[in-house]
Amino acid sequence: MGEFQTVSTFFCVLAGFVLIALLLGARERKRTREKLRERLRSEFGRPSSKKTTRERYAQVSQYYLHHRGGFQIDDITWNDLEMDRLFSRMDSTCSAAGEEYLYYLLRTPAMRAQALSFTQDQYNWLADKVHEEERIRLQEILTALGHAGRYSLYDYIDSTESLGERSNLPHYLAAVLPFIAFGLMFLHTGFGILALILVFCVNLVTYFREKGKTAPYFQVFAYILRLLDCAGMLEKQKCQVFREELEEIPGLLASFSSFRRGSSLLLGSLAGGTDPVGIVLEYVRILFHLDLIKFNNMLGQMRGRREEIDALLTIAGRIDACISIASWRETLPWSAVPDLQDGPAESEEDLRRAESEESPETGPYTFRSRALFHPLLPEPVENDIEAQRPVLLTGSNASGKSTFLKAAALCALLSQAVGIAPARSYRGSCFRIFTSMALRDSLQDGESYFIVEIKSLRRILEAARDQDQPPVLCCIDEVLRGTNTVERIAASAEILSRFSESGTLCFAATHDLELTGLLGGVYDNLHFSEDILDGDVRFSYKLLPGPSNSCNAIALLAALGYEKTIVEAARRRADGFLEKGTWK
Repeated sequence: MGEFQTVSTFFCVLAGFVLIALLLGARERKRTREKLRERLRSEFGRPSSKKTTRERYAQVSQYYLHHRGGFQIDDITWNDLEMDRLFSRMDSTCSAAGEEYLYYLLRTPAMRAQALSFTQDQYNWLADKVHEEERIRLQEILTALGHAGRYSLYDYIDSTESLGERSNLPHYLAAVLPFIAFGLMFLHTGFGILALILVFCVNLVTYFREKGKTAPYFQVFAYILRLLDCAGMLEKQKCQVFREELEEIPGLLASFSSFRRGSSLLLGSLAGGTDPVGIVLEYVRILFHLDLIKFNNMLGQMRGRREEIDALLTIAGRIDACISIASWRETLPWSAVPDLQDGPAESEEDLRRAESEESPETGPYTFRSRALFHPLLPEPVENDIEAQRPVLLTGSNASGKSTFLKAAALCALLSQAVGIAPARSYRGSCFRIFTSMALRDSLQDGESYFIVEIKSLRRILEAARDQDQPPVLCCIDEVLRGTNTVERIAASAEILSRFSESGTLCFAATHDLELTGLLGGVYDNLHFSEDILDGDVRFSYKLLPGPSNSCNAIALLAALGYEKTIVEAARRRADGFLEKGTWK
């Protein structure tokens, strides 16, 4: 009786410890979830504080690279507009699928007004406090999806092709032979034991040899299984603003029933349980090759369902990216719903003006913006612009020309990519957007700045020749700055004239005031200016009509503390050239 009480006491104590462990685990999970929900609630509508590692960011383009088609923002334009910074500012996504879809959106602006990925109703619903709990629940589900590791899921899936066709026959033999050896023990005990030991040794060696080849790919299936769970939970939310996406999920999940069946064999191997039961099961998997059999089955099924996996990633990525964009929109000082035009969309007044002999010919595009600003600046200055034809910008350095060029290009790009314009109003055509601004020498290719520059401009000219595509919007900073003055002005005038002839909306900044006269018949002239008061330089950053009529470069030297002798000598040289036309 005493022994029975001792055993009973032991099991009661053990059960108590197990119960306490379960309760503590549940409490910790509850705390973790509450912290996550509080973070998601407090961070919405604020600048993203997300930290993305350099290795992960290098993989964020994978969805875009696997879905290339139509017009994409090229690398020169992406770098000129500092789109890496803008992406980081916008990215508050919870999953790798969301990161990659957001990047894809920014690289592939819509070429038709009806092709925008998201509606204003979706953004407004997500930003509405009334739906905050529903939004947070969506983000919780997407956070559980998380990331596939260091690389993109597309990298992992592509890499599985190197495994080739795999047969389960050796593994089926490994699973059956121990039972055969065990049966031999009834015929001859010693021989059966020896055979069983030999079979287990062979199984161990072949298991770890195969596991070494396949282990890196186990992450693929773990992430796909999380994706399937994520999709199922998203569908259960019945969120009306994502109705079209969620209606696709049941049909997609139906084809994965056999893929998910028995997946615990694989996940248990991946997790490597440390409890006694987990350790025993791990040895069973090793000795009978159970996880390798399941791996090969899942590999074959995955290869036949790549389109379904891609569709599920797209759905999860779209919802995650949409929430992130809605949050970013709330951080802007103001924004507008863009009025996008699919083709030539001049108003009746514009058409009458174009038909008038006194009015310059308008291009096949629309670009009108009120209170346009650069979305990366902490205290942006707003500007209005209505471009009926190409624009030539003049003004001194640091007066605002480059910032305005970037703001104009970003306004068009963001309007077409995410349906949000950084302005109080924007009406524009669906443009193919190019820039040529922050160019550098190419040491790797052995190309000078001028060679890099003319190649950059040539790609825009070639795009402009395709009249069957939407019009080109190009922003060029300091045309052909890499060569001498005479040839620069001559070549710049011809290139910029060609843009006008091809129906390209070109915003070009230059210090060559001669171009304002040479191109006055086909370009509108606007400028930025500055004031020098009591030796202090003050920029208004406001866009003004007409060409710049001030030459303040030498005055700026004085304002910024250069020696008086340098300033006076420079002024004498400039005055002498203006008077006699030669340098001394």
